[in-house]
Amino acid sequence: SAADDVVLPFKNLVNDTYAKDISIKVRSSKAVKRRNGDFVGPFAAYGYCKDPENKNQLIVDEAVSEYVQMIFAMYKDGFSIGRIAARLNQMGVLSPMEYKHSAGVKFDTVFKTGDTAKWTYKAVQRILTNEVYIGVLAQGKRGTPNYKVRIVQPKDETEWVKVEGAHEALVSYEDFMAVKTMMKRDMRCSPDQDCLLYTSPSPRD
Repeated sequence: SAADDVVLPFKNLVNDTYAKDISIKVRSSKAVKRRNGDFVGPFAAYGYCKDPENKNQLIVDEAVSEYVQMIFAMYKDGFSIGRIAARLNQMGVLSPMEYKHSAGVKFDTVFKTGDTAKWTYKAVQRILTNEVYIGVLAQGKRGTPNYKVRIVQPKDETEWVKVEGAHEALVSYEDFMAVKTMMKRDMRCSPDQDCLLYTSPSPRD
């Protein structure tokens, strides 16, 4: 009918304006929290968990934090990323993805024997390059261009919101930077190679 021809476009306009308004408010709210160093992500990085008393604050996950520290220590000691992943699998430590799935029964499921929950080169590499472990909260790495576009896309690092000292560090700044320097030098080893970073008298297993 003629009335519908007038009403429907008006309703669509109102709905669109409402959706835009809500989107702007949500984005603004999250932006303020990010700048304040509040954690607004759905999942904490491996080695951390959300504080039960404040979901916007990360605290150390005592069940697995030692494995993060072990990864950094081993790499600094000359072990390749592939060798570190192999050692964690040998120990039966749950990979970050499997550990996340097991959340809620942490201490019973930190270890697993079987053919699943394997650590990979990428999983170890992600830990060694994540500033979260020196207390830096970097957020806003991905997002949608606007309220109409639902596709989440990665953002340029210049657009990330970084806050230092947002939570307790698991590794020192000096160790993190030392590892970063070593990783730049170690571009000779491909992900599937089982090699040490530097030549040593014998493999240290």
